[in-house]
Amino acid sequence: EPAWYDYEDYFTEKTGVFADLPIHSDDIVMLGDEIMDFGEWASFFQDTCFINRGIMFEGSPHTLYRVDGIANANPRKIFVSTGLQDIKRAGDADTDAAAETVIANVKEIFRRAHAISPETGLYYLSILPDRQVSDAGVAAIKKVNKAVSDEAAAGGVFTFVDITGMADASGRMAEEYTFDGRSLNGLGYEQVTGKIALKLPGSMKPANKASDRNYPEISPAHHNRVSLFNSLPQNTHSVMFLGNSITRRGPWQELIPLVTTTNRGVGGDVLRGMYNRIDDVVADNPTAIYLMGGINDITNPNKTVDQIWKDYDRLLAKLTKELPNTLLYVQSTLPVTAEHDRDNAVNPKVRELNKYLEAAADRYKYQYVDVATALSDGNGCLRADFSIDGLHLNSDAYFAWATVLIKDTHILLLKERQLIHKTLELQEQTLSTLQK
Repeated sequence: EPAWYDYEDYFTEKTGVFADLPIHSDDIVMLGDEIMDFGEWASFFQDTCFINRGIMFEGSPHTLYRVDGIANANPRKIFVSTGLQDIKRAGDADTDAAAETVIANVKEIFRRAHAISPETGLYYLSILPDRQVSDAGVAAIKKVNKAVSDEAAAGGVFTFVDITGMADASGRMAEEYTFDGRSLNGLGYEQVTGKIALKLPGSMKPANKASDRNYPEISPAHHNRVSLFNSLPQNTHSVMFLGNSITRRGPWQELIPLVTTTNRGVGGDVLRGMYNRIDDVVADNPTAIYLMGGINDITNPNKTVDQIWKDYDRLLAKLTKELPNTLLYVQSTLPVTAEHDRDNAVNPKVRELNKYLEAAADRYKYQYVDVATALSDGNGCLRADFSIDGLHLNSDAYFAWATVLIKDTHILLLKERQLIHKTLELQEQTLSTLQK
């Protein structure tokens, strides 16, 4: 087990979810840190064989700790991104030592993966220093990249994928590839997927192309995330999950594999933020939308439930107007645990907002889905065994949530509608080609 964590609750949450999800022999696993975690790989390549096993703030000891479980599934390929966090957390005086640790851990990661699954293709994504890395850290990362590249070139069991061309003259991630200085935006992921595609069969080509719309932003991190959505293919008729971090952290394509899903969750998002990015939702022309929001508005002590409902009402009006043929499922806002709500300031507001949502179902012609009851204890609080930090969900909670959706919202009907939409679009494209 790793000796250090920068976000232990998140690591525990994600590893718990991953432990309960299968990996198949035809899968391509994206393993490692934030670059992997924040990537929408199945959407980038329009192929559900891409499996995301990234964990934000992961370092090389964490990837080493997890690699056996990945390799034991004998996937087709494993792409690894790790080591940046080791260097960032080391003081300038210790960056050389951190670099040596990363080099040793990366070699061991691939030694173990190859020993367990010799048929699996193995790839290491070079470390790209973000804009928070010190000069000493940049030098240490260059040392790591050279050593790992040399190991691969000398007949190692893995291939080195070089993304250092995305750095500027300072050696750090160029400003055009990030809005918060730390994580990649849509243009950044376009560059990364282009490099990864060179190591894939010719039929696997990235479909994400950088694009950025003008709309009000809440934060640079929010801008990063929505610019990634801008880069994705349009008109995919997906089953879309729209919400905040609770939605973003759900591996929906794996939880509900009967349909093609897209994840439009943004960590920390509020209802106003979702409204501001409706253009991305409309462009996808989804078959259905599962919407959940409101908890980040509720935890703002300056907002009343009436004010929050006005934001929600505006969002619902816009969605139903812009997407009249899309099935809309509005999921109840989830409560927090009793321990997390000691002052009883959150959960009563959650229950009040959910009454508004249930009452508006007929007016906006959506189906209200009561997920909160399935995840709550006898007092209307989020079950303590369903969360690590009192707010976000663990694997048991996500499986319980997915069970509600499969049972109560006719997933097979969505699958049929999705196939019809895609067939009609293909016929239109064929007719257009013939006319030309």
